[in-house]
Amino acid sequence: MERRHLGQCWFVGRVEDMSQQALEKPRESRGIPYQQPVQGWASLQHGECVEVWSMDSFRYVAYVDDRADDGTLIWVVEDGMGCRHLFVNGDPVTLYLI
Repeated sequence: MERRHLGQCWFVGRVEDMSQQALEKPRESRGIPYQQPVQGWASLQHGECVEVWSMDSFRYVAYVDDRADDGTLIWVVEDGMGCRHLFVNGDPVTLYLI
């Protein structure tokens, strides 16, 4: 396992498992995101950086750690703190790919 800082996110795992998109520096954002939220969590890949929003407020930057194949649940690891969070489809949370 390797731990590598990727802009605002840390990646923990094998470097060869990281997607190219996760290697790109995420955009700086704390205002309302200008892009559409991720609709299907099944499209997210391990290591991708996301902004986590709840109740129209920014919460934190995280990276995708794991998810169900059907996209019904997702694990993210919070940048900085390293806290792992589980979200189930229908939770009051919105993810934005960065």
